[in-house]
Amino acid sequence: MKRKVQALLVFLLASALFLSVHVSAEDIENLESKTSDLQNQLNDINQDLLKIADEISATEDAIEEANNDMLRIQDSLAISRENEMRQYEDMKTRIRYMYENGSDTLLELLFSAENMSDFLNRADFIQNISSYDREKLENLRNIQKGIEIQEADLLAKQNSLKSLQTQLVKQQEELKQKAQETSTDLEAFKAQLQTLREEQARAAAAEAARRAEEERKRLAQSQMVPANTTVSADVSNPDGSANPADSTLSSDIDNAQDNNIDSSSGATSYPTYDTGALTPSKGVVYYNGHRETYYSQKVLPGGGLSIPGRHVAEDGTIRDADGYICVASSDLTWGTVVETSLGTAKVYDCGCASGTIDIYTDW
Repeated sequence: MKRKVQALLVFLLASALFLSVHVSAEDIENLESKTSDLQNQLNDINQDLLKIADEISATEDAIEEANNDMLRIQDSLAISRENEMRQYEDMKTRIRYMYENGSDTLLELLFSAENMSDFLNRADFIQNISSYDREKLENLRNIQKGIEIQEADLLAKQNSLKSLQTQLVKQQEELKQKAQETSTDLEAFKAQLQTLREEQARAAAAEAARRAEEERKRLAQSQMVPANTTVSADVSNPDGSANPADSTLSSDIDNAQDNNIDSSSGATSYPTYDTGALTPSKGVVYYNGHRETYYSQKVLPGGGLSIPGRHVAEDGTIRDADGYICVASSDLTWGTVVETSLGTAKVYDCGCASGTIDIYTDW
């Protein structure tokens, strides 16, 4: 009766853990989607900010160029006005001279001609002086008018560029505000996502521990190993860090001598004889003085493990680029090469019981 109650409790616990992991996976997927969307929005906003910054820089260059053009136009206009005033003063001087000396001077100039040809030349000269003054003054006025038109056009251009600059700066400030708000939302979603991933990792660790405990009981019932043998389940967080506290189940070892336990060192020593290679159906073997178990990436993905060239071999083991089987050991340092029942292996993880080598598989 007691065994039936225990089995029922185990079943209920397993169901609850499955639902928890399933719901967490859905929540994580939704948050990952929202996080990805916000990241894309933030990237687009940053691109818009770069574009507006370039436009503002180009507008500032155009304003500076327009200001320089305005200074040149104003200088030209000042010179033109100065020439006009000088020409006007010269014309007044000649008219004043003519009035002050009367018309006798002009008549004397005409009648002192030696011949008709000389007379006509002098008459043309007097007329040309008057025509030159009028034409020169008219030309100066036309030049001045043209410069004034250019000045008005440049002033309108300056005002337009300044208005554009104001609009661009306003858009830039709005985008900066939007980028800040989006970044804040993104950080909040990332924090929620991290929390759910940690919850999922804890649920996965609890599920792995439950399966390890079931395996220990099954082996104990089939008398393959003593009932008080330590069973390990190596669990890695999504970020690659191990959870030895959650993944290793240690039972009370009452018969130290019967299980070849070295009490002085605290390490478990297993028989040196082989019991065959590890298989999906034979979850525990003793080989080369250590105990071998396996953990599957289908249950514990171990995405954070740093395994170069990670791949699944034909025998279902997880191997690195050099063909070494990837294993976990709490007794050996990472990178140690060791012989297992399935071939030469290298340590890439920890968290299992002392004296045990946990082989990473795709079983």
